[in-house]
Amino acid sequence: MDYYCSTKFTDLTAHVQGRLLYNCCKAYPERVDLDWLEKNPGRLFHTDTMLADRKLMLEDKSCASCHHGCYKYEDQGLPSKRLQDQNGQFISDLGSPLKSLTISLSTDCNMTCMYCGPEWSSSWQKDIDKNGQYKLDGLPDIQQRKNDSWSQLWSKMKQKARGVESKFFHLLLKEIKLATQLEKLVILGGEPLLNNQLFQVLDEVPKTKITIVTGLGVSNDRLRMVLEKTKGMDIQFDVSGETTGKLFELIRYGITWEDFQGRVDMIEQHGHRIKFLSTISNLSVLGFTDFYEKYSGKHTIHVNSLTETDWMMPHVMDPVSKDIFINETKTKQNLPLFNAILQMIKPDALDKDRINMGNYIDQFASRRSVDLSFLPKNFLDWCGNNPN
Repeated sequence: MDYYCSTKFTDLTAHVQGRLLYNCCKAYPERVDLDWLEKNPGRLFHTDTMLADRKLMLEDKSCASCHHGCYKYEDQGLPSKRLQDQNGQFISDLGSPLKSLTISLSTDCNMTCMYCGPEWSSSWQKDIDKNGQYKLDGLPDIQQRKNDSWSQLWSKMKQKARGVESKFFHLLLKEIKLATQLEKLVILGGEPLLNNQLFQVLDEVPKTKITIVTGLGVSNDRLRMVLEKTKGMDIQFDVSGETTGKLFELIRYGITWEDFQGRVDMIEQHGHRIKFLSTISNLSVLGFTDFYEKYSGKHTIHVNSLTETDWMMPHVMDPVSKDIFINETKTKQNLPLFNAILQMIKPDALDKDRINMGNYIDQFASRRSVDLSFLPKNFLDWCGNNPN
């Protein structure tokens, strides 16, 4: 197995509220030592852990931080972010400059997307605080530890320290200024459009390609204000969405399909570029074609396979649903998007993932009083207690 990944040498994600660094976006995070960073300006992308991981890759050895997000899926013959993003580039410099920085300003978010969690959404944290962790069999130990660690971290944080008015945020702004070869800045949340410090970040990178990742879980007035303040700026909105109607409202709980469409229209009217980020899970496969038909004529749609939430990965589907998708998309299977999804759903599901999906969707829906009767009966029966 070739363990190399060029992204490890170019990309960094910084979670401000948790004071976490992810190199790359699927890697297991490390906690920032603020005293160290203050004494070593310009080294945010060159911590001892990152340098050690890159050295292992150059020696064609596995690094632990990449196991839970990529390697373990590849061992099962499943797609991974690493394989999807390989571009043939080879970088051997351990101290290579930062090219792409992703910043999570805070976890503030009004939505509880089905495959998200407390690490990225305050609404998710409130759900767990109120109802407890989801009870699933065989939940990967590393994922359970990650969820528990974040919950413990959150409970210890004082309210005044939860926002971006933190020492790490201000050090991060300095790091941006020192990253002279930075080519791309991505801002996400939670929901970044809710965060009042969004514009402070934008002011630091006037010549860098800027992308704001949003689920549009904000009021129309709030979105309108952001659009007015960014008028004339070269900003792309990466909008999360992949299905329509009731299925959309289930997967991206906290926003209606009608409001989502209206807010997409608002961004279009203000002249900003839009790209849709479609996360392909077993549920979104059921409605992706309708979403594609609605928006592919106007905007780019980028698909990526869900990982980390094993029971919602695209292949964890009943055979009938897989056959329906294959048959309904025969005229589109030469398109890269649909060909990619066909590869995602191809493997057989593990029995534990099927059972966990049934347990998870029941718990998720019952906590929100959602009626699941609109979902295909064959899918619901399959992921229930009866595998037939």
